[in-house]
Amino acid sequence: MIPAFFRALNDLGSPRFRSILLQCTALSLATAIILWFAIRWGLNHTEFIGEFWIFGTWIETAVDLLGGIAAVVLLILLLPAFLGIYASLYIEAICRAVEAKHYPHLAPPRDQTIIEAMMTGLKFAVFLVAANLLLLTLFWLGPLYMAIAWAVNGYLLGREYLEMVGFRRMSPQELTNFRKSKRGSVFLPGLALAVVATIPIVNLLLPLFGTAMTLHVFEAKRDHEST
Repeated sequence: MIPAFFRALNDLGSPRFRSILLQCTALSLATAIILWFAIRWGLNHTEFIGEFWIFGTWIETAVDLLGGIAAVVLLILLLPAFLGIYASLYIEAICRAVEAKHYPHLAPPRDQTIIEAMMTGLKFAVFLVAANLLLLTLFWLGPLYMAIAWAVNGYLLGREYLEMVGFRRMSPQELTNFRKSKRGSVFLPGLALAVVATIPIVNLLLPLFGTAMTLHVFEAKRDHEST
C-alpha cells in the first residue's frame, strides 16, 4: 500500500489532475455551503424544547449551537462524498491518465457510459451519507466516535473505490471474488482515505488521490496474482 500511496501523491501533480480537481472542488464546496446554510436555517426555525420549560431558551440555544457544530463535522466527513459524485464524471479520465503513465501495457478497459459512472458515484455517496448520519448518533462519544467513523468509512471507501476502478477491468462476480480474497488490501487503503477525509482542505484531494491509489493497489495485486 505504501508504494501506491506515494505513486498517487506524485500523480496529483499532473496538469490533467489539477484541472479535474479545480472543477470538482468548486462544485463540492458550493454543495457543502448550501447544505450548511439549509441546516442552520432549519435549526434556527425549529423549536425542540420551547419556552414553556424552565431554561427552555437556554436549552434551545445550546441545541442550535451543538447542532451547528455537528453539522460542520458532518459536512467535513461528507465532503468527499460530494467530491465523489462529481469526480465520478471524471473517473475514466483519471484512470486513463494514471494508466498511461504507469501501466501503458494494459489493454483498453471496458467502456462505461456517463450514466453508469454517475450511478456508481451516486450509490457511493448514498451509502457514505447514510452511514455517517447513523454514526452521528455516536457524536457524544468524542474520540471514540472518530475511531468508529474512520473504521466504517474505511470499509466503505475501500470497497467503493475498488468498485469504481475494478469494474473497468473485471466483471461484477470477478471483482467480488477479488475483493473477498484481498480484504486487507481493500480495507487498509480505505482506512487511510477515511483519515485523509477528516483533514480539512487535504480532503479535497480525496477523489483523485483515492482513485489513483486504489488503481495502483488494484494493479499491484492483479500483477502479483498473474506471476
